[in-house]
Amino acid sequence: MKTLIHHLKRFSIYTLLLGAVGFAGCEDENRQDMTPEIGEGEVTPKITMYTPTTGGKSTSLTLYGTHFGTDLDNIRVTVNGVDAEVTGALGNIITANVQRGSGSGPVKIYIGQGENIQELTYKTEFEYSQSPIVSSYIGSYVPAAKTEKKEGSLMEAVLWKPGSIAFDKEGTLYIVEDDDRDIRIAKDNQIATFLRGDATGGVAFRMMNIAFSLDGNTLFLSNDANGSGSAHIATMSWSNDAHQYDTGSLAAIWSITPSLGNGVTNVGVHPVTGEVFSVAHGNAMIYKYDPEQNTMVATGQQLPDADGKNASKVKIRCILFDKAGTTVYMSSQERDVIYKGDYDMVTGLFSNLHIWIGQYGKTDFVEGQGNDARLEEPCQMDLDEEGNIYVAVRKKHRIAKITPDGVVTSYTGTGTSGTTDGPLDKAQFNHPEGVQFGPDGALYVSDYWNHKIRKIEKD
Repeated sequence: MKTLIHHLKRFSIYTLLLGAVGFAGCEDENRQDMTPEIGEGEVTPKITMYTPTTGGKSTSLTLYGTHFGTDLDNIRVTVNGVDAEVTGALGNIITANVQRGSGSGPVKIYIGQGENIQELTYKTEFEYSQSPIVSSYIGSYVPAAKTEKKEGSLMEAVLWKPGSIAFDKEGTLYIVEDDDRDIRIAKDNQIATFLRGDATGGVAFRMMNIAFSLDGNTLFLSNDANGSGSAHIATMSWSNDAHQYDTGSLAAIWSITPSLGNGVTNVGVHPVTGEVFSVAHGNAMIYKYDPEQNTMVATGQQLPDADGKNASKVKIRCILFDKAGTTVYMSSQERDVIYKGDYDMVTGLFSNLHIWIGQYGKTDFVEGQGNDARLEEPCQMDLDEEGNIYVAVRKKHRIAKITPDGVVTSYTGTGTSGTTDGPLDKAQFNHPEGVQFGPDGALYVSDYWNHKIRKIEKD
């Protein structure tokens, strides 16, 4: 089994090697030759450095030296005496994942077995942090073209422009990909293609986001008709036999409306009533599903612009209700704002719809409260247990946190595009679009131009 893992991880180790060479230049304590001179006939294992030297649970360590061998059964790595998960070995490189609760302490490598085992200790101790840590969850490789897409294990798979994400009732992660118009799923630690845009029979092609009915038996899929397709919103039914949604049941519940043209980029489900909503891009009208007509119908309520008039071209990327179902939030990627309003579950009407965060059409990223803050292309959002909102701020390479009273701060991301994992204040993203809390409580982020799914979790 370990040999199989070794082969699956081989490609990612080379990637880590390239990144660590640059890292080594700024680690004073570890500034050593990663491949020291080997004497003639010398076969004794030696160590040089490892990276990173700080992190928390699931931090992937890359350990350098010589004569480690490639047999994972003969290699053991510990952090503060706690065994790390060894994931690969290439002779002079070992990769290993730090385990939960390891704590701060020495990093050691054990080579061999029984009486012949050799213990090697790095001079720099690992600093264990219980603060949230950003790690790469799916895709350790950033592809140069979408032709490099592939399926396989979480770290072996290659994604392409992941956008909105969602977890179904069994914890399967759905990833809506842009450009090639596919939906991928992460299930049982494997990545597979769930739905191809060119295999929907013309129903959908530019899928944008996903929502689920309260019982989890129906999947709602929004389709931006600008990429073609006969549906604004389509549905699929759950298959108990397959334990996933039946792509053969894909059907439109809201067919293309000539007056709207294109631009249905969202669908949301009310957490209490189960009502289904969507906001049209062009006229900023809120639509609601009518089960008797089996289609979405206009509510007559529209989102406002900066002057309080009817907005237009809003490109709402997320409709999010609070857990009580009485407050709604809508993120406008095109207008750089987040709307907020009240919802009456008895009358089925929205009220007090207003620009809550940011200013209409004003870009940048500025921390602050309400309209004093700035967001540039806010996309998908999600709520934590305390009612704080986390939103992917696409153009500013950040995940922002918004308190219930509207105070905006940068949760993670430096504001400069990059692929760096690690502590919240050091991690980098490249045009993140999706955020969702998973069944495990971790926050998952779709990192569009890094072609990855990132994971943020506490120990």
